[in-house]
Amino acid sequence: MSNSHSYNKAEEIGTVVPSKYTSVALLGNPNVGKTSLFNALTGARQYVANWPGVTIEKRVGTMFYGDRAFRIIDLPGTYTLGATSIDEKVARDYLIYESPDLVVVVTDAMNLERSLYLLLQVLELRGNVILAINSIDEAKKAGIKIDSKELSKHLGIPVVLTSAFTGEGIENLKEAMLKISRSGIHVHYLFPDRIEKLISKLSSSLKLKKELENFDTRWLSIKLLERDEEVLKLTGIDPGADYSADIANSRYEFIKELLKDSYRDSEKHYWDLNTAIDHVVTHKYLGILVFFAIMYLVFQVTYSFAEPFTTLIEIGFNALGAFVDKSVPIPWLASLLSDGVIGGVGAVITFVPSIFILFLSLGILEETGYLPRAAFVIDRVMYSMKLSGRSFMSMLLGFGCNVSSIMSTRTISEPQERIVTILVSPFISCSARLPVYIMISSVFFGKAAGLAIFSLYVFSVLFTFASALLFNKLLFKGKPSPMIMELPRYRKPTIRSLMLYTWNRGKHFLEKAGTIILAASIVIWVLSYFPTGNILTSFASILGKSLEPLFRPLGFTWQMVTALIFGGAAKEVIVSSLSTLYGASSLPGNPGLATLASQITPPVAFGFLIFVLLYFPCFATIAAIKNESGSWKYVWITVLYGLGIAYLLALITRLIGGAFL
Repeated sequence: MSNSHSYNKAEEIGTVVPSKYTSVALLGNPNVGKTSLFNALTGARQYVANWPGVTIEKRVGTMFYGDRAFRIIDLPGTYTLGATSIDEKVARDYLIYESPDLVVVVTDAMNLERSLYLLLQVLELRGNVILAINSIDEAKKAGIKIDSKELSKHLGIPVVLTSAFTGEGIENLKEAMLKISRSGIHVHYLFPDRIEKLISKLSSSLKLKKELENFDTRWLSIKLLERDEEVLKLTGIDPGADYSADIANSRYEFIKELLKDSYRDSEKHYWDLNTAIDHVVTHKYLGILVFFAIMYLVFQVTYSFAEPFTTLIEIGFNALGAFVDKSVPIPWLASLLSDGVIGGVGAVITFVPSIFILFLSLGILEETGYLPRAAFVIDRVMYSMKLSGRSFMSMLLGFGCNVSSIMSTRTISEPQERIVTILVSPFISCSARLPVYIMISSVFFGKAAGLAIFSLYVFSVLFTFASALLFNKLLFKGKPSPMIMELPRYRKPTIRSLMLYTWNRGKHFLEKAGTIILAASIVIWVLSYFPTGNILTSFASILGKSLEPLFRPLGFTWQMVTALIFGGAAKEVIVSSLSTLYGASSLPGNPGLATLASQITPPVAFGFLIFVLLYFPCFATIAAIKNESGSWKYVWITVLYGLGIAYLLALITRLIGGAFL
């Protein structure tokens, strides 16, 4: 190997003295199995929070091994530390300003060359790094051989072969983390002599600046030569020429030399089942049909499988409410507990099986690697709306929660595309709306309830696309940034990863039931009980009836209008509102729902569901729009547009449906 691609020996830098926890940053490219490895290390000891100053989510977990406790931070997936996107900036800022005790760079055994580029950037920034080469089980099946000892010798850092799927190497990784937490190492990769001289010259200048004494001057020098905008502003030094291409080429040449002695690929390259499947699911036309077929299956399964569990929970809450009503001697207190708390919260809890089955289904699609392929297929459609598959990936998250969908737009680098995606994300049907769909559809559409629910989700996607096109034409001009996406390999999801995926997303629904929905249910009960104890002359009745004339063309009752108002807190509250105002549950045949069914027709009911889908988003989503767009203007655009179009389409639904029924 030439001198221009040499490297220093590992340099001992003393003993790391951690605080209560040893902080570990988990970093890697997208689709390298980083999340699965995070789950394997932390198990259920993890939680989701937000990065300081930004609303993008971070995952934190705890691992106990040996005599140490490790706090593991799952950084956003990124290809570089260039900080051109929000995810890259979050990852880089954490490494620079939080200075974790240890960094584990997760790479893909099936595509090691690309992953090592990120490793070199991390080594330029800091010490105490471990290389975890994941998916080693797949590499073995493909005939790929990796010599971890040879890699470790050349890189000067621990290299561990792992498989988050089979558990291979997990103990070795834990042992390496324990060892390096006790005695750290720091290595430097040396560039060609011409670049090294420039780095040395810049480092000398940077060391004279006291305000930069907490930064690694070698790393700052490299970033200056790459003309990193943030570092240029931070240092106030302009090196003149741009050496980013020279530095990148040097890194890639080093990686190729490194892999010559440590990486052997199989010479067999042939079509396999995965390749054959890809040709179908990513086909220009068949791929779109496959996508809609899969989504139909997801929502049909969600409704059908959850129905018996929903019925059992409903019966249980009804029995509990009746028992409390009889046992508590004070009438108003009995009504508060049975109708307000048990009836209101219970009406929402009833749909927990549906929510968890939906997330389990989406988890299977994500863990197997299908969702990125769906984005790839839809990218052609999105491009015509001046969006890209990145926007579609954000929108897919909206099926769980619109807040998550809006937060995920931080991965979109094009400002125009990002704003449009934020504006239309609330129209993706989130899981909070699902209980309303099930409650109304089970009464008015019987055996066709699953199809009715699926049609709402299809309409949600189509309306979102149409709105994106409209907003682009009215508010912006330009073209979307091209989407570069590497499709992950198909993987068999593990029960453990699916359970963690489902629980981490579904528990949000339970948390809301114990907080927002409980509080809203009590408020609704108070408004429906006082001042007379009769719901027909209550404050809720006065509120609903005062606005009912506005919604009379849509056929909505005052109870439905009142429920829509309370639904601003959270869409699930619509269910508890209808339950309280009608004395209803979601079981077909319940007297309250029978009253509702006698007051409105199926077209009005479906129009009501469309209105629930499109009218103003919940308060949490409104806050996310404001935070991510930075302007109340976009909040008002979303709210007023949603209300107007919801009213119009609900009216059209009633008129067209009434003409045929």
